[in-house]
Amino acid sequence: MNVLRSQVKKKNSQYLDIDDLAYISPEARGINEDVLETGILINPIVVYPISGELRMGTGGVYYRQGCVGKKYLVHQGNSRVPAALELGYTHIEGIIDD
Repeated sequence: MNVLRSQVKKKNSQYLDIDDLAYISPEARGINEDVLETGILINPIVVYPISGELRMGTGGVYYRQGCVGKKYLVHQGNSRVPAALELGYTHIEGIIDD
């Protein structure tokens, strides 16, 4: 388990598997250059648990297609997740916000 730990420690933070996270693609959002250059995560990401069934929209297309098979939706820190992947990390420190 290769974890990108944050410098700011929160008592309710935990290590999350990046494969369980639904986040905005780097093509749409970009990658956090500060994390890439320094390899340092200052604050943990914030995620929400994905619960219930996905809603189906017009033409049978699901909303939030990237959420299928994922446990958490990244609320804050979408650009930090692809940066962690590019640096070779498998887990990232985050806070689960209900």
